[in-house]
Amino acid sequence: MPELQWGLVTIIGVAALFVIYLFVIKKNKDSDIPVERSERATRELYEEEHEAAEKREGDA
Repeated sequence: MPELQWGLVTIIGVAALFVIYLFVIKKNKDSDIPVERSERATRELYEEEHEAAEKREGDA
């Protein structure tokens, strides 16, 4: 009997994770934020980090 319970828990857990995964994917595709805006923000963040690293290296 315990084997059956663990089997059901495993199957239900995998199914729940799959449903959550599909929900997240759908939500991300319906996002109002355009890809270009996200890409620009990422590029700016990388540039800031690069400048900060250069400054730290210059101060050392």
